[in-house]
Amino acid sequence: MQKIRMSRKGQVVIPAEIRKKYKLKEGTMLSLEEDEGVIKLMPKVKLRSLCGTWPDLDIETVTKEIIEDRKKDR
Repeated sequence: MQKIRMSRKGQVVIPAEIRKKYKLKEGTMLSLEEDEGVIKLMPKVKLRSLCGTWPDLDIETVTKEIIEDRKKDR
């Protein structure tokens, strides 16, 4: 476990080792999830990249999900 410090403005720096491992670059969108006292930061997954990973997931379903996700981000 790595320790990081939060700034006065609530900003944290993700260590370089973690940024490289998960290919995080400036401008990468992250999702934040809080669950029973645990804070998780997760890179947003491009739904189109999931095509073919599940038998019942097709391009039409993925496209619909992308459109709905973009509406929520506005």
